[in-house]
Amino acid sequence: MLGRRLLVLFAVLLGLTALVTALAPRPTVKPRPESARVATPTPTPSSTAAGRTTRRLVRTVSADAGKPRARVRARAGDVLALTVKGDVLDGVEITGLGKLEPIEPGSPARFEMLLEAAGEFPVTLIDGRRSVGRIDVAP
Repeated sequence: MLGRRLLVLFAVLLGLTALVTALAPRPTVKPRPESARVATPTPTPSSTAAGRTTRRLVRTVSADAGKPRARVRARAGDVLALTVKGDVLDGVEITGLGKLEPIEPGSPARFEMLLEAAGEFPVTLIDGRRSVGRIDVAP
């Protein structure tokens, strides 16, 4: 008797859940018109005090286990666009530069920064406690 009552209660709750799900409004994504889209500015080469130009480096690093650590070489004054891809749910930190971004499968961590100081900056997974790469900035 008690078992039947529980089954009936379960069936009623399941039916109510299906009804609420069917009646709930679905989120819609409307594309923005062309006039409302904002163009992302790209840094243009500029002269530095030493007569060099600023470069824009675009690099991708893998955070998957078993992949070798990546090494990104740059110069002080360069703009680095770094993408860290992987099938992990974690946070990516660039130690020494104060940069932190989340990473998850299908959604890489993206960094864009002006490298002002020379040095070595490890790229690490916070929860995984492992290094996935290093940025070497020459003067």
